[in-house]
Amino acid sequence: MALILREDFFLTKNRLCSSPQCRRGRMSSLKSLIFVTWLMVFVPYAFGQATAERQAPAKPQSPVKVAILPVAIHSPEDLAYMQEGLLDMLSSRVELNGRVAVLEKGVVKKALSETSGEMDSEAARNLGQTVGADFVVFGSLTKLGDSCSLDLKVVEVKGEKPSASVYVHAKKMEEIIAKVDDLARKVDEKVLGYSLTPPLAEKPAEASKVEAPKEVAALPVPVPPPISSRPISPAAPEKSPSFGRLWQSKPFPFKIIGMAIGDLDGDGRKEIALIDERNLYIYRWEKEDFKLLKKLEGGKFDQYLAVDVADLEKEGKAKVFVTNLQKDRLASFVVASVDGNFKMVSSGLDWYLKAVSWGERGTVLLGQKKGENEAFQWPIYEMGWDGKQYKEIRRAELPKIYSIYGFIPFTDEGKTYFLYLDANFRLKATDGKGKVIWTSKADYGSDNSFRVKPFSSTTTAGADDMAFLNVRILARGKEIFLIRNISPAGQILKRTKYYSGGEVQVLNWSGAVFMETWKSQEIAGYVADFQVEDIDGGQGEELIVAVNIPKESIFSVEKNSALLVTRIQ
Repeated sequence: MALILREDFFLTKNRLCSSPQCRRGRMSSLKSLIFVTWLMVFVPYAFGQATAERQAPAKPQSPVKVAILPVAIHSPEDLAYMQEGLLDMLSSRVELNGRVAVLEKGVVKKALSETSGEMDSEAARNLGQTVGADFVVFGSLTKLGDSCSLDLKVVEVKGEKPSASVYVHAKKMEEIIAKVDDLARKVDEKVLGYSLTPPLAEKPAEASKVEAPKEVAALPVPVPPPISSRPISPAAPEKSPSFGRLWQSKPFPFKIIGMAIGDLDGDGRKEIALIDERNLYIYRWEKEDFKLLKKLEGGKFDQYLAVDVADLEKEGKAKVFVTNLQKDRLASFVVASVDGNFKMVSSGLDWYLKAVSWGERGTVLLGQKKGENEAFQWPIYEMGWDGKQYKEIRRAELPKIYSIYGFIPFTDEGKTYFLYLDANFRLKATDGKGKVIWTSKADYGSDNSFRVKPFSSTTTAGADDMAFLNVRILARGKEIFLIRNISPAGQILKRTKYYSGGEVQVLNWSGAVFMETWKSQEIAGYVADFQVEDIDGGQGEELIVAVNIPKESIFSVEKNSALLVTRIQ
């Protein structure tokens, strides 16, 4: 319509004017008309063509190349025959014409034979690069009694995304075979990045029966008490723990260094011992919050490093063991409930102290010395009460480990193994003879630091002058609970650690590697410590996480922390 009106106007003007000036004006107007016409016709056409090109279907891409490794077998029975059968079944079912191509197993096996060490995500990426795969799938088949589990990891070779877990669990081996199709579909969905399950047609009459997706544990989101028992859906086999809805305590006006839980006064209820830099606080869960029962203040030269709770004398009342550093020497102490009050019953102990659960032996108190120029001195001793003081009883039968912090024994099929964090915050597992049989790729850092040597004005402080106490590890059989703090700078900074968040992880020992069976979402702030205990006297245990809340700005001097609590199903 705009073009028609413009032409009418030009023609009218042409009839009314015949002078040379008008003719020149008509030529100028004609040029303008041609230019406007070109803009209105050609430009939209060109734009339409570009849009059509953008919206045109992309050219068919090459299928995603997947290398599938033979699964590791963990069973007291001889199931070697299952390895080749499962490999063939998975290969044929993961293959999708035009979308997913499974590499020839001979090529993959040859590359695998040239690979040394245990198979983990990093090793899988290296193997994938060797054979030209986009994804590598590896895992294990575990059979204990009649129960079976087929657990796989899907690793992107060139990406930086963490590996994805897929699994099937069954009460009989025959059911595992029947579920291979479902497992292969899950692998394809991880590889392709979209669901292969067709959407269900809506059925209004049955709409009320459709369940909403279960939530993953959201930490830290404060919700009102009481603690809910609504289950979540962790990425784990059925035997792994699941966790309920989260509850967050009111903030504490201090930075938490450590936390331990136990019945300290013998009344059947659990108390919580928290330490900051030089104070011990004892709380109890009462009326939907934590009530402060006692605060024991330290001196200006004290630096509290760790806290544990244990009833070593089997008196029905646990004691609190606090590792304390005074300048360059240890001065640890013990607090107990005496005549209805919490008092220091032993002090000046020149030991790092750590209570660990040691299978059938129960709780064992370990002690370790500090050297003049080294943070943790070998060997490690078992500690006990001699009637007057806590002292070393015997040398602990342990492989040589970095320190008693970040250490735990665990059992698998009647055998005892040891898991510990080394000086570089890497997890290592050893057998009973001390041979390292597994090392983690991830680090599990801590900001709980202290100076190894006293500061001198004549020397320059360096990275080696600072030492760190590793984070806590708990074991339930071959299942491991621990926390991992996440640093945007990784381990680049040696003396100063900055963590923007953390998470709680559950790892399961397969007999060869630790595989992640559950983890929380990232927790904002630094995760200082955690425990698995029954703190409210209800049915079952809770996961209690101590978190130091991030400051509002780098100039803020406020120190706030909180406890996050969730029910374990």
